Formats: sequence, C-alpha cells, structure tokens
Amino acid sequence: MKTTLTLTALAAAAAAQDSYYNITSKPFQLVLTSADGSIDDTVSACHTGAGLESLCLSNSNSTSKPDPTYYDTFNFNTSIYYQPPSNDPDLGVPGILTWFLPTANAGSVPSSVYFSYDPATDSTVPIIRPGSTEAQTLAFNSQDELIVQSYVDWAANPPTGTQTTGLKRWYACRTYFSGYQYDNLVWGLGNHKPENPTCVAVNVKRVFV
Repeated sequence: MKTTLTLTALAAAAAAQDSYYNITSKPFQLVLTSADGSIDDTVSACHTGAGLESLCLSNSNSTSKPDPTYYDTFNFNTSIYYQPPSNDPDLGVPGILTWFLPTANAGSVPSSVYFSYDPATDSTVPIIRPGSTEAQTLAFNSQDELIVQSYVDWAANPPTGTQTTGLKRWYACRTYFSGYQYDNLVWGLGNHKPENPTCVAVNVKRVFV
C-alpha cells in the first residue's frame, strides 16, 4: 500500500509540473569551474532520500559517494507566463531546473530543483524532487551561466526594490543532508562566502548535449 501511494504521489506531482512549466529546453550537462582551477567538473544526481537527489560533483569522492559517476543531463523548463527582465533581457527567461527521476514502476518521473534551507547556516542545498512544488526559480543568462535573478537591493539602507540583476553565488561544498555526505553544488545566502570551510566558489554553465 505504501508503494502504491508513493507512485500515485509521484504521478500527481509530475502532472502538476507539466501543466505550468510546459516549455522544455534541449538536454544539457552542468559544468562547474572555479577561478583557482581546483574545480573542473560536471554534476550528477545523487540519492539522498526517497525520491530525493542532490546535485553532486561527478568526479568527487565522499563517504556516500566513494567513486566517480557519469554526469547527468538536465532540462530547463519555462512558462508562457515568464519573460526576460525588461531592464536586461540578457538575464534570460526565469524557469526551473528539471530532471527525470528513474523509478522501477512509475517510469521516468519529471522532477525539479528546490532549495533546502537550514536556518542554522548561511548556505542552502539544492535538492531534486518530483513535481515543481516550491521549485526554485532560476535562469540562464546569455552566456548560459546559471543565475538567480533578484530585484531587491538588500545592501541598501533601507532595502529597496531595484532593477533586476543576476546573482552567481554558487559553491562546491561538502555537505551533510538526511544522513548523506556529498560534495554538492550549493547556493550561498548573502554576498559572502559560506561558513562551511570546504566551500569553493564556482561558475555553473550549461553545455547542451
């Protein structure tokens, strides 16, 4: 019964995603590079719970992933309701990062990335789960770099609305989530390096396959 309920939930989540984010890009891999050259890798989906995957570095090795893995391919889904920012169209059309979760009985289930927040720290771990509920809105700029668009200047006193900008606060960090330890792609909260001492700033770019 539990398995049946889980498969039903997966199918419902997938249907909800298809009804809104119905413009799908060609498949691509995500490539990570750091300014100091210590990171030059791709992204793989790594199991981190029932129906959950994190975005780990393909060639990394950790307690939960001792061996390299082949890169995964992703898609970017947008909607007819979204347009590029009028002040800077090069920031791209907002949308969600998607991936197909392979299952034994429900086929490949459309899934998307959301940010899992821990109030005890200053970074968030992107997690893939079925459907698009609470999916994180992202974008690819004209250089195919993965960004988060922002229209609030939080450094101003007081904070104020501003023209849309593109933020690139990506890091490669060793993380601990739901009992799993991976070298993951992480988003930094704020304009400073996360407190996690393993974090290295990275650029995230899509390369179509």
